[in-house]
Amino acid sequence: MCLADVGTVLALDDTAGTASVQLGERVVDVSLAPLVLTGASAEVGDWLVVHTGLAVEVLDPGEAARIRDARAELHAPEGGTGQ
Repeated sequence: MCLADVGTVLALDDTAGTASVQLGERVVDVSLAPLVLTGASAEVGDWLVVHTGLAVEVLDPGEAARIRDARAELHAPEGGTGQ
């Protein structure tokens, strides 16, 4: 099963159409093609939903925080808060 992840854009490569995205403790290069196809764009500092190496959605910071908090809850020890 594949799950999407949420990360922040660190750098853009306009020539390649990619972005370096911080996903937790790792940095990955992702394709921005799905965003371009929908007319969206990404900037350094934006939060993205990333699925299988593709940026599929730009999130506002509040929504990104809610997703990150929900994921932390899922990974928290039973009865813990994950923080």
